Amino acid sequence: MKRFLSAFALSAAVLAAAPAAMAEDAAAPNAAQQAEAQSTLQTANAMINYGRSKGDALAMIAGVQMMVAVAEGTTIEAGGTPMDLGKVLDEAVALAAGDELVVAKAEALRDAAETKTRGACYWEYWCDWYGYCEYWYICY
Repeated sequence: MKRFLSAFALSAAVLAAAPAAMAEDAAAPNAAQQAEAQSTLQTANAMINYGRSKGDALAMIAGVQMMVAVAEGTTIEAGGTPMDLGKVLDEAVALAAGDELVVAKAEALRDAAETKTRGACYWEYWCDWYGYCEYWYICY
């Protein structure tokens, strides 16, 4: 009887531990993906600001392309207002001064960029009562 109870307890412990381990494994890539997306958005914003300050249209277009790739069907907000990526592309085309390749790349990104500016979304660093913190992408 003791062997039966100990075997039952051991199997219950093993079966209970497996879903917890799977949940931890499933949560880890999500946190890593969120951190990577946050880093990509910050880098893209820095590239756009660099392009504006130095007059580099290609840096601005690369920043918009990075934002479009990370946004995944949602919008991007900067400083509390939705970021108009179509306007950024217009600025890049104006800086390009007739460079056909830059204009073609801007026009290729235009449809995807303009759909990202509808609505309001942003990344928020959220912590619960237990000290667990993570980034949440919040949209209105």
